[in-house]
Amino acid sequence: MTIFTKELSSIAHYQKYPNLIPWIGDGYDEAKHKLLILGESHYLDKDSQYHHNPEEWYAGVDVSAFKDLGWMKTANIIRNGLKDGWKKKSKLIYKNLSKALIESKVEEFAIEQPFQKVCYLNYFQRPAEKTGKSIEVSPMDSKVSADVVSEVTAIVKPDIVIFSSTLAWNHAKKSNLISELKERGIKCARVPHAGMPWWNRVSKKYDNKTGKYYFIDFITSAVS
Repeated sequence: MTIFTKELSSIAHYQKYPNLIPWIGDGYDEAKHKLLILGESHYLDKDSQYHHNPEEWYAGVDVSAFKDLGWMKTANIIRNGLKDGWKKKSKLIYKNLSKALIESKVEEFAIEQPFQKVCYLNYFQRPAEKTGKSIEVSPMDSKVSADVVSEVTAIVKPDIVIFSSTLAWNHAKKSNLISELKERGIKCARVPHAGMPWWNRVSKKYDNKTGKYYFIDFITSAVS
């Protein structure tokens, strides 16, 4: 429970799916530089199909009885990862982001558990159809995701937003969300998915740096 929980719970999509409410670290509100990190989407059990139809999903599906509900409880996933040191393979994105934040040497993030100072959520507001694959983005996914993330940023008021997903960044850009955030004075950037191999690969699109070091350089420049 944080000071933001009540306001976030009022977002219509989160009234349907409170499990998707963002993770907000205990030290986020007091952080000198408020950082929001956006992942791509949650995954569910390979046999689950209740999330495949965008229209039905956004109208509201009763997910309470499904065995894989815990797979998309954003805050719980991070809370449990902090407890066990990101041991599970599925937690690699958070482990790599944590390491990069520590290596940035930015005072508030260079701590044992930097996720205690950040806000995190997945950009797409519907889980991906296939476990381990990117979501097949429908027009509804694109619109609702942009709207929800806009509402979240209005509540948690980040200074910095980093997309750890090119797919999410591209759809946010098409939806004019990136322009909106920048107009509000928020510094924005994209990096590759921190749980994928290209996080450690050099790329021209990241100024001939790896995704990891582009992330670190952006963080350090954004707080200076």
